[in-house]
Amino acid sequence: MNQRKNILIILTGGTFGMQPVDGKALQLSTLEGKLSDMVPELNDIANTTIKSAFLIDSSDIQPDHWVQLAEIIAKELDNYDGFVIIHGTDTMAFTASALSFMLSGLSKPVILTGSQKPLREVRNDARSNLINAVIMATYQIPEVCICFNNKLYRGNRAKKVSINDFDAYVSPNFEALAEIGIQINLSDQIIEPRGMFQLRKQFDTAVTSIPLFPGIKASDLLFLSKSAIKAVIFEGYGAGNLPSKENNFIPIVEELVRQDKIVVIKSQCIRGAVDLTLYEGGRKALDAGAIGSSDITRDAAIVKLMFLLGNLENQSQVKEYFLKPLAGEMNEQRMEL
Repeated sequence: MNQRKNILIILTGGTFGMQPVDGKALQLSTLEGKLSDMVPELNDIANTTIKSAFLIDSSDIQPDHWVQLAEIIAKELDNYDGFVIIHGTDTMAFTASALSFMLSGLSKPVILTGSQKPLREVRNDARSNLINAVIMATYQIPEVCICFNNKLYRGNRAKKVSINDFDAYVSPNFEALAEIGIQINLSDQIIEPRGMFQLRKQFDTAVTSIPLFPGIKASDLLFLSKSAIKAVIFEGYGAGNLPSKENNFIPIVEELVRQDKIVVIKSQCIRGAVDLTLYEGGRKALDAGAIGSSDITRDAAIVKLMFLLGNLENQSQVKEYFLKPLAGEMNEQRMEL
């Protein structure tokens, strides 16, 4: 008979625990001391302990909150078999990405979940998402994951794509780690733990991301070269194209690189990988000193740059490590010449 697992459930706020007040907008409300009674099925799955980290709308999440969560997990790593974090959906993929980079050598599951409708409402997705998350936290999956609508995703590969649907997340460039139906079907792509566990807590938020659109003026962005920003993500078109003729963006890439800024080219498409060698606009950006971004999501790319800037000594190291997968967040991309 398998020994019952010990799972720590960490509360952070979000829609999951909200309730309407006087018929008005949903407001934050704590579930500490109430969750076990509201979802008694949890006791049939594992020995669960519930701890509140903070109580916020996830649109207010900051890197300091990521550090707080990582410190809780690091402190309790030897005391529990798995961790579930109840989190707002708006920034869940950012938090999952951050934790995946911070918790190097992770050997136990860290599962983030939340809901589109609060647990207190009769018709909700909160109950099933939480039950599934706790179940998945009892498995040997040493990754930071998002469990939502009967799927388990690698957290740094997931992206929220719907405001209204229960099926709110996709993993556009990587298969789900598990499909949760009558049976639970696990992927064979789960990362094996590598090396000793190490917690890295530094982030440098001097990063910005700018989506391009027809009519945007490169000249309006020249201020970036004199700003405190250290890394700029240009969200280009298709395979990573930038305008290179009328309203030419290549000179601003050259100027940013000259000012020792990192310039990363992303695609506005969520599926597929950036290839700066494919078209003239991408090739010119590459020649000007920009780097591509393979198939990483925008959310993970932003967090990864913050993490690398906070933990590495110089820009060349940041560029080198940005192009390498740290926690399965992307396929490796060679440094094009």
